[in-house]
Amino acid sequence: VSARPASALSDAPPSLGFSEIASGLSSPVSITNAGDASGRLFITLQGGQIVIYDGSQVSPTPFLNIAPLIRSGNEQGLLSVAFHPNYESNGYFYVYYTRFSDAALVIARYEVSGDPNIADAGSASILLTIPHAEASNHNGGQLQFGPDGYLYIGTGDGGTGGAYSQDGSSLLGKMLRINVNGAAPYTIPADNP
Repeated sequence: VSARPASALSDAPPSLGFSEIASGLSSPVSITNAGDASGRLFITLQGGQIVIYDGSQVSPTPFLNIAPLIRSGNEQGLLSVAFHPNYESNGYFYVYYTRFSDAALVIARYEVSGDPNIADAGSASILLTIPHAEASNHNGGQLQFGPDGYLYIGTGDGGTGGAYSQDGSSLLGKMLRINVNGAAPYTIPADNP
C-alpha cells in the first residue's frame, strides 16, 4: 500500500478562476511562448499580427506584422506560430497562414531581428505551400514542435466534407511531420507513415 498525500484523498474539485490579462485584441487565435525563459507570451491575431504580452501589458509594437500577406476572416488568417526548440540560439520561428492572393496554406520560417521584441519581417523563407481554394473554412492551422524536434502541422480538410482527408495524394486533412533541421527547406523523416 502506498501513501498518498492528503490532497489526493479529497473529492473536492480544484478551485479555478480566470483573470483578464489583456483586452482590446482583435481575434486572438493562439498563445504560446518562445521557450527562451523570458516569460513573454506571443499572441497570434488572425488579421496577421503577433503581439507580445510581457507579464504586465501587450507591447504597442507587434512582434511581427504580415497583414498584407494574409487573407483573413471566417477560418482564414494568421493561424499559429511555433518557436524552434533552439530559438534562443537560432532565432527561428514558424508561422501558418492563408495567403491573400489564392487562400493557399503557407508555412514560413522567420527570424527575430536584433531586437528580441521585433521579428525581421523580411526574413521569410517559405517551407510549404498547400493549395486550398475550394472553401474558406477547414484550414486547420496548428503548428507545434514535438519532443522529437520535428515540426507538426495540422491541416484542415479543405472544407469539402473530408474528401481530401481520405486522399493519400493530398496534404489536406492530415497531420504532417517535417524536419526543419535538415536540408532546406525541410526533409521528411524516414519513419513518417
